[in-house]
Amino acid sequence: MERKRMLLVLVVLSAALYYAMRLAIFYVSMSGNMEFAEEQSALVKDFVDYSFLAIGVLGLLMLPGVYLLKPWGFWGTVAVSAYSIAFDLWAFLMVQSSAAMGIIPAAVILGYLLMTSHDYLGER
Repeated sequence: MERKRMLLVLVVLSAALYYAMRLAIFYVSMSGNMEFAEEQSALVKDFVDYSFLAIGVLGLLMLPGVYLLKPWGFWGTVAVSAYSIAFDLWAFLMVQSSAAMGIIPAAVILGYLLMTSHDYLGER
């Protein structure tokens, strides 16, 4: 397998793990086993919970398009990554400092996509 394809497979598998973890966090929060460092309003809790769900589901749905080098996979994953970064930045500033860790995988995925955008969009 060529080096470029191997890197794509590695990014897709890593992203799948990242999005699956987002779904796992959603599941834990729905079971009542997730605690915030400080008490939060119901609206904030719901926003956090459903953001985890949206990032996980939409991210996983976009990955076949990323692997197959489809423009919809590129743009969908760019949107999910951008939302994830914005959400985690908001959560870091307003809810809990540990949220900053979610920025790193999303930034790596976004960076990879931006560096390889010509493969998805046919630009040279």
